[in-house]
Amino acid sequence: MKRKMMRCALLGAVAFLAASCFVKGDYKNEYDSHLLVRFEPDYEYEWNDFLDAFFDGGKDTVAYAPSLSIGPIYHFAKVADGDEFLGGIALAIGKDADASASRKPSRFAVFDAEGGNQKSRAYAVFHDTTDVLMPEHIIRIQIPNEFSSCAPENIYVHNVQAAVQAAVHGVGLADGPFQAGDHLTLTVTASLKNKVGETKEIKLIDGTSYLKEWTKVDLSDLGSIDALDLYLTSSRADFPLYCCLDDMGYHYHELYQ
Repeated sequence: MKRKMMRCALLGAVAFLAASCFVKGDYKNEYDSHLLVRFEPDYEYEWNDFLDAFFDGGKDTVAYAPSLSIGPIYHFAKVADGDEFLGGIALAIGKDADASASRKPSRFAVFDAEGGNQKSRAYAVFHDTTDVLMPEHIIRIQIPNEFSSCAPENIYVHNVQAAVQAAVHGVGLADGPFQAGDHLTLTVTASLKNKVGETKEIKLIDGTSYLKEWTKVDLSDLGSIDALDLYLTSSRADFPLYCCLDDMGYHYHELYQ
């Protein structure tokens, strides 16, 4: 049976009680906090249970804010019949720092011997696709009322093993390894109230240069958002459009009664 669009709701300890019939002056409480989305379970979760919950639309605490109840934040994933990943965000724990030409390509292993950012166990893999089943927004933040806001601060990015292998050795590419001018680029686009805002471009691979470690990218200039869209583009039509994401930081400001 074909599975429908899956989503992972990342919740804090307490759900918001959103009010829709009050003006700003009626809000008596205010929280200003930082939110970190880590894409991995806390100590109470076994990995397999957490993974199942993610793809079954479960609500799991993988975002941490010490003084604030948050959410939900939705990270969308797509699957085809069976387990084939069509595009969106998936969770991964693979690691492979060997990009030699003879090695089997891995699109779900970060090009790193230590795993996730700061040697964490898990991270996210984003796969871009032109498939019509992709969601409207890859990441969507639920804002409880018009006087609350969310702004991205930063994100850590890295290459998958297969992308480095393809760029360096031309594995899977009709025209061989990358040359000057070739690229793999991640573009992050802000959205607020269905209006497209600022964008940020990150060159994951640029000619013969490529990210060799988890790299922090400043997203603070994107401003307030309620959604983020991710796009991967390459100068090569047959290039694997995959990259790794971890430790997404947000600034969250909430007014409530």
